Amino acid sequence: MKRIISILLACILFAPVAYAEDTSFDSLVLDVIKKNPQIIKEVLEKYEKEAAEKSKEDEFQKLLTDKVEVEIGDSPVKGDKKAEYTIVGFTDFQCPFCKRGDDTIKELQKKYDKKLRYVLKNFPLGFHPEAAPAAKAAWAAGKQGKFFEYHDKLFENQSKLGDELYVQLAKDLSLNVDKFNKDRASDEAEKQLKADMEVGQKAGIQGTPGFILNGVKIFGAYPADYFEKIISTLETTAKK
Repeated sequence: MKRIISILLACILFAPVAYAEDTSFDSLVLDVIKKNPQIIKEVLEKYEKEAAEKSKEDEFQKLLTDKVEVEIGDSPVKGDKKAEYTIVGFTDFQCPFCKRGDDTIKELQKKYDKKLRYVLKNFPLGFHPEAAPAAKAAWAAGKQGKFFEYHDKLFENQSKLGDELYVQLAKDLSLNVDKFNKDRASDEAEKQLKADMEVGQKAGIQGTPGFILNGVKIFGAYPADYFEKIISTLETTAKK
């Protein structure tokens, strides 16, 4: 409220109103409002904007302190194992926002190169019928050293997810199709999928995409500059 009054006073001081020396403050305010009704709207809009920005910054600072540890395990990793920054992504191949999140990760990898590694864990949502089968197919491709190649193809063909596509992609990547089909249908594939989801749930993941950057939680398809802001803040903190 004090902030609103301060802004309003500033508006009054610069408002085009002529006042007599004996004009009281109350009557002055009322006179300004009557002659310039837009002032109230402008003051409230400015106050709401500043309050929203402060709230957003407070939430950001809280994220930096409310870190979580994520077990990488046998999950596919892309990037230098000694990288300074690690992003663990929880994805659903049928989720359109996950495709956007994957594009952001690729952008970050180009910028940070060896300073960044990416770890992927599957987190298929129950209302996406092809999410789990696609995840198992990608895992099976990983058993033949082609996880991320297969992963990229799934996102490129997101609107065509289904058994026919899974087999065709395996052929396109020159996989042993018999082994691929056996692996994706195995109990081991189901076990790995459940293990990924348990890790995600423990970290607080409820939807996709979700990311953990050096312990900092990022829930949603945020643009690259949001990740960069976190990395920059972590770098600054480390230097202190």
